[in-house]
Amino acid sequence: MIGGTGLIGNALVRAWRARGETVAAATYHCHPSAAFLQLDMEDEAAVKALLERLRPELVAVPAANPYVDDCERRPAETRKVNVDGTLNVARACRGVGARMIFFSSDYVFDGARGGYTEEDAPSPLNEYGRQKAETERAVLGIDARALVVRTSGAYGWQWEPKNFALQIRANLSEGREMRVADDISYNPTYVDNLAEIVAALAAAGAAGIFHVVGADALARAEFALRVARAFGLAETLIRPVPSSALPSPTRRPKNSSLRVDRLRAAHGIFPVGVDEGLRRMLAAEGAWREYAKTLPSPPSPRAA
Repeated sequence: MIGGTGLIGNALVRAWRARGETVAAATYHCHPSAAFLQLDMEDEAAVKALLERLRPELVAVPAANPYVDDCERRPAETRKVNVDGTLNVARACRGVGARMIFFSSDYVFDGARGGYTEEDAPSPLNEYGRQKAETERAVLGIDARALVVRTSGAYGWQWEPKNFALQIRANLSEGREMRVADDISYNPTYVDNLAEIVAALAAAGAAGIFHVVGADALARAEFALRVARAFGLAETLIRPVPSSALPSPTRRPKNSSLRVDRLRAAHGIFPVGVDEGLRRMLAAEGAWREYAKTLPSPPSPRAA
């Protein structure tokens, strides 16, 4: 597992262990933890040495720089992680015969219509989307057995609490108003459900591109309202506004919703929707807090 301290990576570690499967190692980059190994994906020699030592059968790579505005401002620097670093892992996987799982994004599409399938051609609007689309092609070019998972808006309990649902919870709990775009639609995805599905796909030997997203496509502001409602917080603190009212250097797709027909047809898997995802998140809070005691204190949250 490359990126075990992040939202998706940590959920995957827990999902695999819940299935009784062995996670040989999980890595971190910036935030030390005794439970994880330090690895910089940009260091090709270090990546190769680690995989040659562990000889894994499968390597998941949720590690990335996910900050869309940062990618737009610093394309050359962020490509070193999101493209070059990921491909270092892909080549090292090929060298030891391991299959790779790469996590991509709905941002590979321009959002002109929504409802995208795996067969639709990528048409990214921004640098982050371009990096993901390029890496998808390259990973599958290196090894056709690789699994590329396109997902969107992952949320859930997190060691470093920076996903959108936890941002909403933190702000509203402190009585702070939030302006949220009402013209950006996507599929919020409960991360534990995402991890369970990816673990099942890996066990089935799935290869190629799969969309794994929440069942509901809805506006970002509507998701914020549902989070507020689920946590019993003041919905009046959510202010729906057009995305043009939110300063950003980055163009974002207006409707990047994804279809999961391939997932359903090939494996009979139906991802959960927002209300069910939030219900499960609330129910898992106690277990998460017990698990989190085994981790070091989280760093100060970074603005998304």
